[in-house]
Amino acid sequence: MKQLVAELAKQRAGLKDDVSHLIQESLKPLEAAVGALRDTVGSFQARLVATETIAGENFERLTTAEATIKALQAQNQTLLDHVDDIENRSRSNLRIVNIPENGKDPVKFIAELLVECVGPDVFTEPPELERAHRSLATKPKDGKPARPFVVRFLRYQQREAALRWSRNHEVKFQGSPLRFYTDLSSALVRKRAEYNGVKQALYKKGVRFRLMHPARLVVTFEAQTFTFDSPEEAQEFYKRRVAKE
Repeated sequence: MKQLVAELAKQRAGLKDDVSHLIQESLKPLEAAVGALRDTVGSFQARLVATETIAGENFERLTTAEATIKALQAQNQTLLDHVDDIENRSRSNLRIVNIPENGKDPVKFIAELLVECVGPDVFTEPPELERAHRSLATKPKDGKPARPFVVRFLRYQQREAALRWSRNHEVKFQGSPLRFYTDLSSALVRKRAEYNGVKQALYKKGVRFRLMHPARLVVTFEAQTFTFDSPEEAQEFYKRRVAKE
């Protein structure tokens, strides 16, 4: 009986060893697979960290680039505005409105007209003009407003003198009132035209305003004077202060 028990114990121990060995052998491929998976995950994590680092650096570069672009755009616009302002200030052109459609020699006609209408306070003799011509619009039919005259003075000072005089005096030719304007660049004309909407709104409200050179709107409201450098600023002021009245 003792011998049988000993034999069973021996067999149990052997079986236990066999099962343990079998389990260990079975787990080796799984352990290898887990190890490979761990290495793969580690590699992916390293790549992810590297990708996040690169993405962060690229985002910083993109942010810097966007800021630089905006600064350059602002600088470019400032330079363009400055160049346009210099161009407009240096132009010797004068735009005269309401001159009847007649005359064959525009330069001689306008020079003599200026002496006659502006007078000896400004011109004791016909001013020197480089050119004078009607605007390029189609000639109007009878009874329609005449095309403006664009006049280029040889001397800028003479143009300024005529313009200043016209602001303080009524200028008439053949009974018709004439209006003198600075002949502005196309870019500045468009920029000034952007105020048209808010100017109309202010006019309807009876608010006094004037458009100053180059494109600044000056508004007098409730005994105060406000100056706006952009149509957006003027529109915001109108909505906030004037429209509520």
